[in-house]
Amino acid sequence: MGGLRRIATHDEHLVWEGMALVHRLGLPRQAYEFQMLLGVTERLRKVIFDSGHRMRVYVPFGRQWYAYSTRRLRENPNMAGMIARDILGLSEDRRRR
Repeated sequence: MGGLRRIATHDEHLVWEGMALVHRLGLPRQAYEFQMLLGVTERLRKVIFDSGHRMRVYVPFGRQWYAYSTRRLRENPNMAGMIARDILGLSEDRRRR
């Protein structure tokens, strides 16, 4: 992945800022990608992908999936709220449908 730039966020504001930044810098689509975890803000992920941006979706699996997932939630407790809102249909991106 050498010089590949990565925008790894589930925060809608940061996604829009990332899109604006790659546009301002004139980056070709092969020079960057957005990254998200499977199951978090899926509608936003679809918007990014449908806009023509590259998207890498991470899927925790294997024997250590639970430890990995809980570590990620400890690193970013807001993600738990995003997941809960998405499951309950209360997420910002689902309300826009």
